[in-house]
Amino acid sequence: MEILGPDRIDKPVSTLAMVPKTGAITRVGRQAYTLMMFVAREQGAEDDSTGLFGAPLNAVIRGYDGSAGSVKELKKHLLSMVTHVVEWQSPSPGETEEWGACGLLSQVNLKKKNGENWIYWAYPPALRQEMLFPLRYAQILRSTIAQFRSHAGLALYEICARYKDNPSHLTSKQHWKWWLPVLTGKPVPNEIKTEYRFFNRDTIKPAVEEVNEVSELIVTAHEFKVGRTIEYIQFEVRLKQEESSKKKYAIDLSKVARAIQLGIDAEIAEDLFIRHGELAFAKAMERLEARLAMPGMPILSRHAYLKALLTGKAVDKSLPAVVNVSPSEQVVPRSEALGLQAQANLRNREAEKLRIVRSEIEELNPAALAQLLSELKLNFVERKVSQAVMKRLDEGKWESALIMGELVRFYWKRTRGTDWTAPEPLPKVERVEQAGLF
Repeated sequence: MEILGPDRIDKPVSTLAMVPKTGAITRVGRQAYTLMMFVAREQGAEDDSTGLFGAPLNAVIRGYDGSAGSVKELKKHLLSMVTHVVEWQSPSPGETEEWGACGLLSQVNLKKKNGENWIYWAYPPALRQEMLFPLRYAQILRSTIAQFRSHAGLALYEICARYKDNPSHLTSKQHWKWWLPVLTGKPVPNEIKTEYRFFNRDTIKPAVEEVNEVSELIVTAHEFKVGRTIEYIQFEVRLKQEESSKKKYAIDLSKVARAIQLGIDAEIAEDLFIRHGELAFAKAMERLEARLAMPGMPILSRHAYLKALLTGKAVDKSLPAVVNVSPSEQVVPRSEALGLQAQANLRNREAEKLRIVRSEIEELNPAALAQLLSELKLNFVERKVSQAVMKRLDEGKWESALIMGELVRFYWKRTRGTDWTAPEPLPKVERVEQAGLF
């Protein structure tokens, strides 16, 4: 199942500025939580038999553009959503009512269903209504949140998205210590020993840079002094020009795979690729590979060396501009790199199939579409799908993400005669109403 539907997510304002109390909020956890909220809203209500919302685990991971190897990591984050307590608040004073602190989820289960891992969850009673039917919300984009590689950048984006249409284009002015746990995603002690200059250097500036790089927003930080000391921060939020906002920051998996071959952590490689651009990253990788091929003193930290190359800091003074590496010394691609490329190819094929099939469905005449939906309903009954799905279909909401993911696969089977996952090229078929299939 693929999580389809609109790119826009209306996220409750009370979930934007989360203050962790007993454990850290991670970037992956925040991305997954937003996707799960989107799925729950599409389903509309908990399943009657389980009393829980549910979705395939891999569909949630793909929804925020996570890697297939992040299932184990996501399980850890799901557990923290139940055990860790957060305090909910709006970035604008007085915008929502206070209800104290609670967990992100009240329950989460992982089960096998038809050979596939499924995740089931429930919200605390105080949050359920706000999650499903928010009165005030920020409009964020699923395609954008998937690109963030830091919690600070993601949190700042979600908060600033709340103010992009405000006449003032300004967030609420808050003390910098208010922003500290909100952006870092970490609980703070009663006595904060961190100085503003370090918080600004390590968190605020990188977060602003990331928002400006990967999102449709341009964010500027404004500082306010009390006497000679900076006490308050406010962010100015603008939308990028239309042509700029359409620019995609796709990660060249071949270059990231090359970094992984040389011992660079995948997440760090992706982050450096996004921050410094394809050309600078490729040049730095060439220099790193050349340095590793040289005899002599080894590099103590490959991560630090790569970052130094990208930021223009001095490294080995004797390093030549170009080093010829013999064929015997060339790095052989590992299975991880091949797996990354295969995953990228599969994702591209899936996206193309979805685009073609969805366009065919949308072009059906009313009679053919009605017959298709009628047969899909019979299929649902045979498979005993959840009442939430049946209700969505009965209401005619076949374009919702919950139904569309099933509909495109059902339509593919009916028109192509093969399962969705069959490794076959896209066959050419006649229009359904002409072929008389329905």
